[in-house]
Amino acid sequence: MIPELEPEEFVSFLADLWSERGWEVSVKERADETRFVVGKRGDGKRGVIYVFPTTTATVTERHLKQFVRFCRKRSIDVAVVATQGAFAEGAQRVAAQRSVHLLDRSKLADTVEEGDLQEVLQRYTETSRLDALTQRLRDLGVPVSTDALPGGVSGIVATVASLVTAAVAWASTKISGDVGVTYTGNDDDADESGARSLASRSVPLAVVPVVLIVALVIGAMVGPAVGLGAVSPFGAGSDGGVEVSSVSTAGANATLDAYWNARITDSLTVNGTTYDAPEGQTFVLVRMNVTNGADSPTQFDQTALSIEVSGERYGHQPLDGATGFPSAGLFEPGENREVWTVFSVPADTESATLLYEGDGGVRFERSTSLTPEATMADKSG
Repeated sequence: MIPELEPEEFVSFLADLWSERGWEVSVKERADETRFVVGKRGDGKRGVIYVFPTTTATVTERHLKQFVRFCRKRSIDVAVVATQGAFAEGAQRVAAQRSVHLLDRSKLADTVEEGDLQEVLQRYTETSRLDALTQRLRDLGVPVSTDALPGGVSGIVATVASLVTAAVAWASTKISGDVGVTYTGNDDDADESGARSLASRSVPLAVVPVVLIVALVIGAMVGPAVGLGAVSPFGAGSDGGVEVSSVSTAGANATLDAYWNARITDSLTVNGTTYDAPEGQTFVLVRMNVTNGADSPTQFDQTALSIEVSGERYGHQPLDGATGFPSAGLFEPGENREVWTVFSVPADTESATLLYEGDGGVRFERSTSLTPEATMADKSG
């Protein structure tokens, strides 16, 4: 799956993909914040990508039917619908009947790989990381130059090297400036320099984030760029050392689509109240973006969800006064909602599998763009 992109970047990414394949493209903004990427080819063929650029978007059957009529009236040869969100089951059915190509971030990842278009994707993913890094360093007071640097893999390495150099030079200045400063009094006696218990030749706390940033950048950016492989800092991607997966119960016949992400934690804080995992156990917090693609209300209750660990299944862990699901777990036709639930599993768990044992079918798909957090559910649901 490709990383989550900003909506405008996602549209530009799609336009660049078609440009790379020989299309002459233009982008048309629509009143509902969707976009049309319109393409023409030298052989006379015409194409349109109907873009739903946000991760919260759900493309419905109605959207597809309207798009099919639009394409028919204008004699469009290639019809594509793309989104960073989800496709309702009805939309998938219409697309299959009318030869409309559907692209979510998972299918786009396949397109990039099959078409050898990784360089196009890098224009957006690597640039975004560099921009975020540059801003973070500036926030810390590192004097980073705004001069443009070359693109491409060599440009990425050069940019990172420049940022690392600036960070190290700044850190060295801070260290040399604070060498020999020792504070042994209490906080109330601290002078205006803000020194707090700094021993001789100690590294100022302000330098630590820079060191961490440099380490993460080298692992996450330089490594993949020069073929060293990706580094997962602080256990990222393994959910704190526990591998969490899911099993879909209906495949293509699913009435519910659930994009999910999970994290492991020993305690949760919900609206100011902290809940600790039982002794000898840990929490698996699962957040989901659920869409009901059926034509009738569908029940998706957390009591039908479980986590399987070493052949044992664990139901959801009730939290007194806190819930992440709507009342009775009912989802109206076409409704899209984010929900969460939590499970208690043995503290030594190494792998866990999310399961659904209720009526109907659920298609699970992991989405790292979802932040696993616990918030109070909307009681109006």
